[in-house]
Amino acid sequence: MRQSSAAHLGLLLAVLAPVGCSSSHSHLEMIDNRELPAQHQIAELKSANPEAAEPQSAPDTAAIAEATAPTDAAVATEVAENDAVIPESEEIVLASALKDESEESTKSESQKVELAIGEASESSPDDSNLSDSNQTCLTEYSVGAGSKMTLNELENLALENNPTLKQANASIVRSQGFYDQVGRGANPIVGYFGSQIADQNTDQHGLFFEREFVRGGKLQLNRQVLSHATAAQQWELETQRMRVLTDVRIRFFAAVAAQQELAAATEFVEVTTRGVEITQLRKDALEDTQIEVLQSKTQNQEAILVQQKARIAYETAWMELTALVGLPCLGQAELLPPSNISAHSLNECSLYEMIMCNSPELATAKQRVAQARAKLSRQEVQAIPNITAQIGAGFDNATNSGLINLQIGGPIPIYNKNRGNISAAYAEYCRATNNVTRIRCDIKARLARVIQQYEGARVTVNRYDNEILPQTNEALQLSSEAYDQGELGFLQILVIRKSYLDARFKAIAARKELAQAQAKLDGLLLTGALEEPQDVTEDDSLRGQTFSGQ
Repeated sequence: MRQSSAAHLGLLLAVLAPVGCSSSHSHLEMIDNRELPAQHQIAELKSANPEAAEPQSAPDTAAIAEATAPTDAAVATEVAENDAVIPESEEIVLASALKDESEESTKSESQKVELAIGEASESSPDDSNLSDSNQTCLTEYSVGAGSKMTLNELENLALENNPTLKQANASIVRSQGFYDQVGRGANPIVGYFGSQIADQNTDQHGLFFEREFVRGGKLQLNRQVLSHATAAQQWELETQRMRVLTDVRIRFFAAVAAQQELAAATEFVEVTTRGVEITQLRKDALEDTQIEVLQSKTQNQEAILVQQKARIAYETAWMELTALVGLPCLGQAELLPPSNISAHSLNECSLYEMIMCNSPELATAKQRVAQARAKLSRQEVQAIPNITAQIGAGFDNATNSGLINLQIGGPIPIYNKNRGNISAAYAEYCRATNNVTRIRCDIKARLARVIQQYEGARVTVNRYDNEILPQTNEALQLSSEAYDQGELGFLQILVIRKSYLDARFKAIAARKELAQAQAKLDGLLLTGALEEPQDVTEDDSLRGQTFSGQ
């Protein structure tokens, strides 16, 4: 009889061994087959629940059983190898974060994420869905001297290299992983039972199978909550993409303005340098005194100082632009401003309606409302108890016959009816609803400020282009000719030169403000290219509540 008990126990262990191995292989296959959504051009997002992926087929049980029965020496060797691989993987992750930026990244982003969170499982090297194989190294991308760059080229570089877009994309993958996890049922329990083992010829031995049955559709509601969370995260990616494009355009026009101010200051230095030469010639001809020469030199030095400040401003603007692009080491290049910027009056009502219809920021908030409503529905069914069923079969040595046991049970919702979580979920739903109203009001306020900036810059540009700049140019030419002929005093020529430079700088500043305001309107009033994107993803706590929140 003792030998029979040992045989039953050995049979149980042989059955349990392939179960754990099968689940680990299925987990690896689920990670390897995970897909990354598109990063750009999210046109429509469906609020309906996405279809759950078909489960992977379990490996052959017999083959797994053979693979999971190595000798003691082989087991020790495998454990030692695994212990050596885990710290090595962590060192690779740390080294990849600190290594020289000139090395091309060839690991997929999925592998980096899995290693960074401490998973020691192997990942497929050809899993290219989570990586950007054409990722540009920060130090390798450079431009040659005298090269030119357009706004479209910088926008493309920003969409490829800005780190916040990669963060938002990783949040989508994270949300998809939670979506898959929260809908999975509990693993069944298989075990051995024995009774009256110490009594000879009366002991009973057997195997049992236990499973928990989820009621109330909790798992389906879990996935409904996560489906809205994933949709909200996809809209957050589109929101961040618009932020990046808007900020790149704003800094591009700021850099263009600094470039134009540098050119204007350089031109003014040439004008004042010629003025010093003419004043010196007039002094030699006894037509001017040393006072005029010193004043002319002073103005020339002031012009050189303005030029130096303009150069510093241009270099700073370029550094800020390259940081937004995601390539801080990008070499300087001449920026070519677009020629399709036109100044026209705006209609506030039509602009507001356009932004309301197309704003990904508002779409994100609406998806969060749907997510909160689904979570409320989920909490309302939490009190419905799950049913646990257990069936066992064995052999009774006392009667020399078989036996079958059956147990069915579940908690009675007397003390815990989940009312606290229902109240909290309803409050979260109210908060999300009011957040939509807040975003609408905030968009209205931001639009008013941008319209003010646009209209003010528009009338300024029109005035300078049509009136002030032609007048100052003509005044400078006439004053120079009159001064050469001795018909104009030196103080007057100094004032006219200064007015000419001021008019040039103010016209450049007005064009910059006009272009930046237009960029904000085109970007749906979204800015903040280097701010960390919001992570609106739920975790897998709903699944834990499904099985342990009774």
